[in-house]
Amino acid sequence: MMNCEKHLNKTLTKILFLLGVLVFTACSEEQKKDDFIARVNDSYLTREDFASLVDTSNLNQDQKAQLIKDWIYQEILFQAAEKEGITSREDYKKILKKSSYELAAAMLINDYASSEEVKFSDDDIVNYFETNKNYFRTSANLYLLNKAVFNVEDKAIKFRQLALDSDWKKAISVFVSDSSLVKNTTSSLIDENGIYPIQLSKIISDFYPEEISIVFAEKPGYYSVVQLLKKFSKETIPPFDIIKPNVEKRFLAEKKKKIIEEYLKELYSQNEIEIKK
Repeated sequence: MMNCEKHLNKTLTKILFLLGVLVFTACSEEQKKDDFIARVNDSYLTREDFASLVDTSNLNQDQKAQLIKDWIYQEILFQAAEKEGITSREDYKKILKKSSYELAAAMLINDYASSEEVKFSDDDIVNYFETNKNYFRTSANLYLLNKAVFNVEDKAIKFRQLALDSDWKKAISVFVSDSSLVKNTTSSLIDENGIYPIQLSKIISDFYPEEISIVFAEKPGYYSVVQLLKKFSKETIPPFDIIKPNVEKRFLAEKKKKIIEEYLKELYSQNEIEIKK
């Protein structure tokens, strides 16, 4: 069953890719409307399709333009492949059939797992943590951070100054309705390898609790300020209250895994299966 689970995980990963490709490239005849963003011959990318691909609220114009360009090149290549007869080749059809099998199987498993409710209490999560503490031992330094992202540099500077003069919570309450505040995360636990830019990770490593960073440009047009709340060194186990969401996520994943394994056993028993030696 462990091998089955590994196969399922790989299959589900493929599903996400296949679904993305399908959504990204498939525009029906009815979608050939005036609201299209891009067109390659008779294939259209509509605004609705584009919005379903990715959350565009935090993307600047250059990033949106790159996504559109990616779609155009993908469509050009697909149409060229059609002209060259690749989509009529037997090896293409075999791969397509295999992918359709994997897609259908993974969607069935996903539907079944989603329909099975996992009931648990806070005590279940605490007990799971106590029994499996080593699973949560850090492989890198972890930082508990507050972070605010603005699309106007002056507003980011004013926010930082207010946070220094009062506190982070007060500063957020002042700017929460300001349209320049595009992202606000509190008490976010981040691996040092996931901090960008890399220079910021080096700076934060020397911070003391509650210290606030300078304003920095995380990417063009976006200005960030972070506050270090706590630091957890490599090879330590953070307190339960800090990593409770991670513990719950792992707990649920294991429960879902068992549900899928039992479902596979049930399906196996319902079919005539013969393996010749």
